[in-house]
Amino acid sequence: MTTENARRVKLAGHAAEKEFAKLINGKVSTGSRKKDVIDSNGYVYSIKSGDKKWQIFLYGRSRLLNEIDFQGAKLIKQCLDCFPDSRENYTKNKPFYKNLLKKEMITLKQYLNKNNNKLIFFKKSFLNNGEVDFFVIKDNGVFHVFNGEEFIKLIDTNTYLENSKAVRKDQFDFQKVIFKIEKYKTTLGEIEVRNDSKVHYREAKFWLDKKKTLQLLKSEITKSKNLIPNKITAFGKAINKFKIL
Repeated sequence: MTTENARRVKLAGHAAEKEFAKLINGKVSTGSRKKDVIDSNGYVYSIKSGDKKWQIFLYGRSRLLNEIDFQGAKLIKQCLDCFPDSRENYTKNKPFYKNLLKKEMITLKQYLNKNNNKLIFFKKSFLNNGEVDFFVIKDNGVFHVFNGEEFIKLIDTNTYLENSKAVRKDQFDFQKVIFKIEKYKTTLGEIEVRNDSKVHYREAKFWLDKKKTLQLLKSEITKSKNLIPNKITAFGKAINKFKIL
């Protein structure tokens, strides 16, 4: 994404937060973590309004070192540590460093596959370990409201993990952890390492596909309620918990 496109997406996100806050008589949070809007009852909302993909997080080494309650943070940091401090050194021998990354990405995938590690990873990534109550998706002008815990459980139970495979001669296997939708066998999101510029070098990125995420949620949650026509629709467990004052 270009700098201009990133700026456009950020501004659109802020506009969506303001719009939603006004609709529910809440307020926009000025914090830098997952809380975007807070209502008068103290419930917290994470708002997603991107057209194609959502960046769930983009963390450097220092952030991962400080996130002591982040499931898998140590392993993600080890993925970043496959690359040298200097991007100039990386560009001189990309194949060498990409081959180092293979083992660490395999290890990360295996770790997330164990026990409830994937679900716990989602709880931190999406809800900041319970700080967020509702996950809200703006699509075609309508805010779709989901209970946060129900949201991450559905994403967890309906996805499986793979490591990426090269599709071109200049690419390498095992460079990402891919979250695939079980019923469609299609990619929902990825954990990858960004090394594409001096600004974004040696950073761990986790993203989701907007259209596929919303499609999956609507297929799994059949109960919905229009709270404000053409503006807000609540789904599943969010129907009774989410109130507009």
